Amino acid sequence: MTIKHLYKIPVRNLLFSLFFLLPEIGLQAQTQITSPMTGIPAAGSYFSYNSITLSPGFSFTASSGSSLSLYIANPDCQKLVNSFNQNQNYIVTSTPRVGGMQTVDVTPNSGDFANRTTCELMQAVQYFDGLGRPLQMVQVQGSPLNKDVVQPFAYDQFGREAIKYLPYAATTADGSYKTDALSTGINSFYNPGGSGVSGTQQSLGGIVYNPNPYSVTNFEPSPLNRVVEKGAAGAPWQPVAGNTTGHTAKMVYTTNNLNAFSLSDTSISMRVTLYNATINSDQSRTLTIGNSAGNYYLAGQLYVTVSKDENWKDTGLGNSRGGTMEEYKDIEGHVVLKRTFNYTGGTLQMLSTYYVYDDVGNLAFVLPPGSNADNALPAQTTQDNLCYQYRYDEWNRLTQKKIPGKGWEWMVYNLLDQVIFSQDSLQRIRQEVSFTKYDAFGKVVMTGIEGGHTQTRADFQDYVTSSLKNPASGFTEWEIRNAAGPNGYTNTAFPNGPSIVKLIINYYDDYNIPKLPIGYKVTNGVSTMTKGLLTASLTAVLNTINNPNPDMLWDVNYYDDKGRNIRSYKQHYLGAKVDTANFDVVLNTYNFNDQVTITNRRHFTNASTSTPKLTIINQYSYDHMGRKLTTREQIQNGTQAADVNPILSKVDYNELGQVWKKHLHSTDSTTFKQDITYGYNERGWLLTSSAPLFAEQLYYNTSGITKQYNGNIANQYWGTAGNLNNHYSYYYDQLNRLTSAGATTGNNETGIAYDMMGNITALKRDKANITVDQLSYTYAAGTNTLQSVTDATTNDYGQMHGTTSYTYDGNGNLTADNSKGITGINYNLLDLPQAITGKNTIYTYDATGQKLSRLINTAKTDYISGIQYDGTSASSAITFIQTEEGRALPKDASTYNYEYSLTDHLGNSRVNFDTGMGTARQVQVDDYYAFGMEINTSVASPKNEYLYNKKELQENLGLYDYGARFYDPVIARWTSIDPLAETMRRYSPYNYVMDNPLRFIDPDGMAPFKPTPKEAQRMAALINGDRNTRLIGGWKPSHLGDGYELNDPSTNLISATFERTIKGKTEYAYVTAGTDPGTLKDYITDLVQPLGLSKQYAESVSFARKLDNDVKNIGFGDRELTFIGYSKGGGQAAADALATGRDAITFNAAGLGWLTKSRLQLNFDAKIDNYDVKGQILGNFGFKVLGLGAEGTQHFVGSESFFQKIMRAFSPVVGILDGAKNHMMPELEKNIN
Repeated sequence: MTIKHLYKIPVRNLLFSLFFLLPEIGLQAQTQITSPMTGIPAAGSYFSYNSITLSPGFSFTASSGSSLSLYIANPDCQKLVNSFNQNQNYIVTSTPRVGGMQTVDVTPNSGDFANRTTCELMQAVQYFDGLGRPLQMVQVQGSPLNKDVVQPFAYDQFGREAIKYLPYAATTADGSYKTDALSTGINSFYNPGGSGVSGTQQSLGGIVYNPNPYSVTNFEPSPLNRVVEKGAAGAPWQPVAGNTTGHTAKMVYTTNNLNAFSLSDTSISMRVTLYNATINSDQSRTLTIGNSAGNYYLAGQLYVTVSKDENWKDTGLGNSRGGTMEEYKDIEGHVVLKRTFNYTGGTLQMLSTYYVYDDVGNLAFVLPPGSNADNALPAQTTQDNLCYQYRYDEWNRLTQKKIPGKGWEWMVYNLLDQVIFSQDSLQRIRQEVSFTKYDAFGKVVMTGIEGGHTQTRADFQDYVTSSLKNPASGFTEWEIRNAAGPNGYTNTAFPNGPSIVKLIINYYDDYNIPKLPIGYKVTNGVSTMTKGLLTASLTAVLNTINNPNPDMLWDVNYYDDKGRNIRSYKQHYLGAKVDTANFDVVLNTYNFNDQVTITNRRHFTNASTSTPKLTIINQYSYDHMGRKLTTREQIQNGTQAADVNPILSKVDYNELGQVWKKHLHSTDSTTFKQDITYGYNERGWLLTSSAPLFAEQLYYNTSGITKQYNGNIANQYWGTAGNLNNHYSYYYDQLNRLTSAGATTGNNETGIAYDMMGNITALKRDKANITVDQLSYTYAAGTNTLQSVTDATTNDYGQMHGTTSYTYDGNGNLTADNSKGITGINYNLLDLPQAITGKNTIYTYDATGQKLSRLINTAKTDYISGIQYDGTSASSAITFIQTEEGRALPKDASTYNYEYSLTDHLGNSRVNFDTGMGTARQVQVDDYYAFGMEINTSVASPKNEYLYNKKELQENLGLYDYGARFYDPVIARWTSIDPLAETMRRYSPYNYVMDNPLRFIDPDGMAPFKPTPKEAQRMAALINGDRNTRLIGGWKPSHLGDGYELNDPSTNLISATFERTIKGKTEYAYVTAGTDPGTLKDYITDLVQPLGLSKQYAESVSFARKLDNDVKNIGFGDRELTFIGYSKGGGQAAADALATGRDAITFNAAGLGWLTKSRLQLNFDAKIDNYDVKGQILGNFGFKVLGLGAEGTQHFVGSESFFQKIMRAFSPVVGILDGAKNHMMPELEKNIN
């Protein structure tokens, strides 16, 4: 028997192995050599991580059955050792990193376990006490130096985790239980010597001294065990006596009152206006105020949670509410009000956002702070211009919505409750609708537009419904593949008229696709197991959709048997031509854990159909825990010799897994052109980024007139290593909005003021202490719409002069800006600019929103997935190729000059250097004002336009292209409404990063991505046993945190981790399964959970906490993690969220007993959205009365007919059966959109 997946032996070691005529290693004991070998060794396999010395007298004679193997092992692959404590309860999880392993291979102390290395197997052990609570989680040899990474746990006398400890790297590497974990173990790691100053650097790479490597939680003295104070790691964030002056997060629990609000607020007003949403006969909603008891909620009717962040101070004056947030919930758990406070200029400012629900619990109105809803019923014009409005049909399907700044949008559904038509206000003018067609599994097969629609939404819905109920109409709910039909489908789903314009056509399952170009067809080396996978798509070029035959581009995907994309063809639009010879093909190679190791991209143009114009090969290596180590790139022009194969970047990690050093550009794997060193504070916030050509130092709570303890940056220094001669000081209001950015250079942005919606109303900008812009903003009354900006300065130095006026279209897009000479902007269907008059600029996009080209007068730029061409419409050449660290510019016929961007903490390009002369030559320097406008630019090469947030500056417009919309750094405002505005309703949809540009970035012009309800439901269905369910939205099983799927037979906990990456950002979801009808343990769990005795819930929470910690320690900062669950799994997901403070999406969820909350210390506030099918059995009022109602905000889906309600009321049996049916996954699948 032969080991098939050992580390590949380098050439220099292969010769040594051949000397002994042993190219393969048998399954015999492997012994590490640490000293010279002498005498006659026993037969077997011997290795060293460095060298093997054979001393005089050494000899060995090989014979049948007796052989010797000596080899040099990969120094990163240490021998896997374990010494699990037999006197402890523990669970070991083993994750192979190579193929071919059987169960015996990963079992400790099995016959061949001694042969395993850390590169072949990852092991984690969880130790539990007698009550099933975790005591330690140990990642065996998980640190970069192959030491055990330990996460300890401790509990107070009530079983609460009152102190949460940071993970640390132990001195041992055997997976054993660390008896000194809470004393010597953790303290010697974070505070060696016992006298370190908190926050200062240790000699251990990238680790700071931290005498307090834990966070302390204080609870109220009641059986509810609610958190009243929560500290964080590090001395400055420890609770202090009195619960008023420590830099901790604090919570107060109370109820509302009827005290009137005053500017001094000495009465602590918690008065809440009572709003109602009346359902009208046409399904519209009318906002009303009050009831027979008055216009306010009675005292004690609402639960109130007051949250105070780490910057809050109790001054004993009226401004003590400044910097706090209050959340008000009704008895059903609906959030009815969120209120924040800002103390400024001696006045307490109260900002209230009301959430108003109709009689059936649907959210009907959101009244943001600018609506002044505390004082009076907002007028209809205010509702239309500032508020969010929603309408539903009798089936509780969302049919109409209005976003502030946009007209009404409506939706039409088929009988499966899928949206098949929609229309916005601009389409209404054009008498046009957007449509979506599906297949039988709910996958989108086609999108497009259709003209000639003049009917109302209600009439259109009636027509669709009646047609689908009438077989004679010929319409069906979904499309079926049909080779003879138009585009390979039956064309029987709505719409099927001759006037439709197809924007996207998707194909699944196979490659029997009409008109698929022969050059894109592959049969060898690809899988036929493609059921449910997207195999190909056609995407329209939006600028051509008015043509009789719009241009459409192919994307074709091929997979292996694990569903991984191993080959893809993507047709490009070079020269505005549709030509099957214009395409890129990308080949991907993966390791056993689905990490990409090689990408081979071949770029073809119609100049040659046989030889690629360009070949780009990227290679990636990872350490034993899957952390990326190196990135290489090699470029080859046509048939020319391939260019060098440099290491673009090499990453070193500290023992906590944080990025410690990054090395840029090496051709010999040893010397690099720039080395960047990173440093962090006790909370993991970035402090330093230092390279010879650019260095940055950030201060939070250790410097500045106003120290910041909540993550805001107080001071920023930058320059070159050892010479940080540039300095900014930042100031904020109590809503964490930037109010001043003062620089030592006199390049200031100060006097920044905001209205109630976060719209900027004033901004003063200096250049070298000379005021160049003194801006005041004017908005249309009761709106977020900017009418004008006036500059009070009289000099010509600034960007603004006099008064600039702005106009917008019906979708809230900027159409004119006279400060930039823009007299008109026409937008495409995606609200992306297509033609800009006054600037002679035309943009071309496809139907997915990908920018294909830009034409300014006669200058043409083509964008082809990172390859950029510049020239004219008739002729162009490659200008550069984007790399993961910058760009590569053509140097001659066969070689490239690599240019790198050194960035600050926001990812802004600060210094560019190239390597063409053999050294790191500085070629561009960029500095910015706080909101992104350039201060200085020094360029010695073709200018890099990817600057602020690494987004492309549109030089002729003065705007940054973020992908989903454009940003104007001069006035610090977006030009269009946020496509995801509904996720942040308290802020203006034009607001840039919540007015805090030093702390946040906007990666694409939209709010952060999280799973949609439909995406979450698909994951829940899959983990609940529906193996026919296909994931959507790019989600796939993840190997993070024990991977897919975790099934513990001792508790019957079934769960899985999923992940997806969108535009370079990876997010995770942890999904727990519902009750298995055939498993007694699940029923026991359901019975004992209200008593706080469920081991399954305890294990889920334990794993969630570990996963939360893992996600926080992947490279830089935090990643999104969402908990998802159905039924019992929904209860577990809610518990996981309350244990970590993360978000959760649950479906027909079980409730949580207070004893479970107490025992498992479920003390965090968390955003939990529970989707209940109306009438489902766990939504019964009786469960709520018993305190077992689902956690979080309730969203009701589906509908109950009047007959069903009557039957429920008079027949308990029917009620139970109907409730059970509505609880099942098929009903959920049908009702979640």
